Amino acid sequence: MSMSTEQNQMRQEEVIPLIVRYSQPFDSAIKEVDTTTHTPTFSLNTIEESIEIEPTDLSKTKTATAIVDEDDDAEAGTKLTRLNLDTDPKSPPGPGPTLSTICTTTHKEAVTCTTFSKDGRYAASGSADASLKIVDVNKMKLVNDDVHPVIRTLYDHVSPVTDVDFHPNGLVLAASSDTVVKLYDLSRPSVKRSFRYLQDSHPISSVSFHPSGDFLLVGSEAETVRVFDVKTLQCFTPRAFTGLSHTSSADVGAQQHQGPHRSGINHIEYAPTGSVFITASQDGSIKVWDAISGKVVRTIENAHSGKGATTATISKNGKYILSGGFDSVGKLWDLGSGKMIHGFQGAVQQNEKQSTVFSYNEDFVFSSDESNNMIVCWDSRTATLLKRYAGHQGLVRSISASPTENALVSCGDDNRLRFWCTPSALAETRAP
Repeated sequence: MSMSTEQNQMRQEEVIPLIVRYSQPFDSAIKEVDTTTHTPTFSLNTIEESIEIEPTDLSKTKTATAIVDEDDDAEAGTKLTRLNLDTDPKSPPGPGPTLSTICTTTHKEAVTCTTFSKDGRYAASGSADASLKIVDVNKMKLVNDDVHPVIRTLYDHVSPVTDVDFHPNGLVLAASSDTVVKLYDLSRPSVKRSFRYLQDSHPISSVSFHPSGDFLLVGSEAETVRVFDVKTLQCFTPRAFTGLSHTSSADVGAQQHQGPHRSGINHIEYAPTGSVFITASQDGSIKVWDAISGKVVRTIENAHSGKGATTATISKNGKYILSGGFDSVGKLWDLGSGKMIHGFQGAVQQNEKQSTVFSYNEDFVFSSDESNNMIVCWDSRTATLLKRYAGHQGLVRSISASPTENALVSCGDDNRLRFWCTPSALAETRAP
């Protein structure tokens, strides 16, 4: 007697390890999983729902675990401050951090994106040569010819990599290129190819894991936000994209503030708490979304003088937005009121998307200047320009700040990933 479909269908937690064990190519693996398990695989062409996203249990967040190949078990950690203009002392800005290039790694073509793992122990870079590299931060600090900081090189994309993000557990990396997001299992040192991919209909520009690791945000050249459930692979579209039923002038204004973007999404990112996420669009607007209901809770129109908004991030306490755009002015906003607090001037950004980020403790803001390929540092509380850092020999395309110390990774058109660090952070690593 044959088993029913329900009886024969494997649980999702059994399917994912099975997918990981299959060898390439992907198409045959996915078809075999479908046939063997009677469990459908998902892509944007097969599943797209406009429903409210269920609340995530943040208690499920996994503890970061060391990647295989990593031979330093010192735990990263430090006391972090956070930006709070209501209570921070009104004192003159101090000097910027003394950052210098400690280590560089090389791709064959321009390096397009970079990020740190959530515990600051690793960094990843993606390149126009379609490769990914994972580097060990402590090994980069050793500055020793006998130590090789690149612990993994991954090959599975066929076009330039546009963004990368580590899963909170540190063992999975999401990377986007063209219309595909691929997931890599970093716990298996011999595996250089992805174990899963998510398909979109438009070229993808940005990805971001929820702090719990349960969801993955995807922003693309389309105006639509995609939210993938990492466990079920189901795709959700926030309710804002259903639009409004009326077309009066008042409704059009309401739709601009409560509805979707009117152009592609340059950047998408969860807030540190995971309760909201933020998008920066080529239409010049910045939107903050409720991560549970999918509704827009704050829209800043014309955030960068009618130019495209390229990056946006929410401060640790959820009070502020830091954004960058093609008007060459980074900006700090009050999230509650949507009003600009001050602008960070002195770095040209007119033709290419570049990063604007907080330092680990939100004391500083970093961005890059396309006119001279330098990294620029400002005091976050006063917008005073403090320092410029030279090193790159081409456009700086991405900057990521360590979550645990005054350190950066940057990358660009000189095919280099650079690790920048202060003497104090370097001394801590080298101490016996």
